Amino acid sequence: MTENEKTKYWLWLVMVFGVANVKTLELVQMHDTLRELYYVLHDPDCSLLNEKEKQNVRRIRLEQSENIMAYCEKNGIGIMTWDSDLYPQPLRNIYNPPVVLFYRGNPALLHDQMLLTVVGTRRPSPYSMRVSEWLCRDLCRCGIVLVSGCAVGLDASAHRTAIEECVPTIAVLGCGVDYDYPKENRALKQKIVENGLLLSEYFPGTPPNGYHFPVRNRILSGISEAVLVVEAGAKSGALITANLACEQGKHVFCVPPGDLFDARYSGVVNFLRDGAYPVFNYLDILYTYYLNYPYKLTLYTDEKATRTQDSLIFSMQEQERTPRRVGSGRTKVRSTAVSEPEKEPVTDSMEGFTQEHQNILDLLKKGGQNTNAICCVLGMEFQHTTVLMMELEMAGLITNAERDVFELADRGGTNTADSQ
Repeated sequence: MTENEKTKYWLWLVMVFGVANVKTLELVQMHDTLRELYYVLHDPDCSLLNEKEKQNVRRIRLEQSENIMAYCEKNGIGIMTWDSDLYPQPLRNIYNPPVVLFYRGNPALLHDQMLLTVVGTRRPSPYSMRVSEWLCRDLCRCGIVLVSGCAVGLDASAHRTAIEECVPTIAVLGCGVDYDYPKENRALKQKIVENGLLLSEYFPGTPPNGYHFPVRNRILSGISEAVLVVEAGAKSGALITANLACEQGKHVFCVPPGDLFDARYSGVVNFLRDGAYPVFNYLDILYTYYLNYPYKLTLYTDEKATRTQDSLIFSMQEQERTPRRVGSGRTKVRSTAVSEPEKEPVTDSMEGFTQEHQNILDLLKKGGQNTNAICCVLGMEFQHTTVLMMELEMAGLITNAERDVFELADRGGTNTADSQ
């Protein structure tokens, strides 16, 4: 059976049973081929159908599937089915996966990319908008592909930021991919198609009925590694996506509220209380997935150069530096000499250590590093690296300075001085 023939039967099944009906895939998996199932369902004595489904089997013809395929081809709409190579593997692992997906744009984005779903209210506070744009910009620069629902508010903010950074983004819709909704995002959706992907399980021309969006949210969470909630009240639809992510075994990240007394953040507060990961900058997300996508995720370097490939953290000098206050008389600051000498390990302590130990010490001469950074830069396994770090720390050659940040042990006193 060709791909076109299989697609024809898949479309027919969705028209018979309806979108997001768990029964569709269950019946397919009970039979050897789609054609076999088609004839089984046409048997007058078939006991697998209720009365309404029997009526649909008699009423809906395969020619209607062919008409839909012709419409999609004419209007630049692609079709992927549950058994096709284009179908994203993560969706096959969720409960009630969509058996047919319609798309416009580049479906390759669904494969071998770090996808992060960003959700939030349609009426965000100025604080949430600023945080969203800041986080999304940094995440895009690291190679993360942002996914959202293309609604007004924080959804649109995530998509727009990705477009401004000239990187692709994915929108999962609660209507047909050709339906003009929401009208405020008409131009935004066209930009997404040019460099990203519009995705929907609803047939072309389907309007955005209210019940479509909670159903759609399982796809939003299903195709991504994690969900980031920027702002959500107690009854926000964004929480549906977050809950689905939990059920699917995904991470949920939340931006801490700007005001604990503001009801607009009550949904976020509850998730943080229940164990969601707080996000204070993009590194809180990058740390979690950097090793899973070593060739996809990178640390960006801009004019300020606060983060580089050599370090997955803010430099220790940057953390210790306190800016002078303009207009103050005598300001006490911590400063680092420009020509600060490199810390050298004590050679008589290296007896019994390997070249891998020395490689770690050489890397730490450049500044503090965390274990993940050392693994990535030196190409070593995490568990093995942890053992090496422990041995170096027990020998007094390195020290755990702060928050999993290791640096060479200071054997000659402090290198910073308080000056007035």
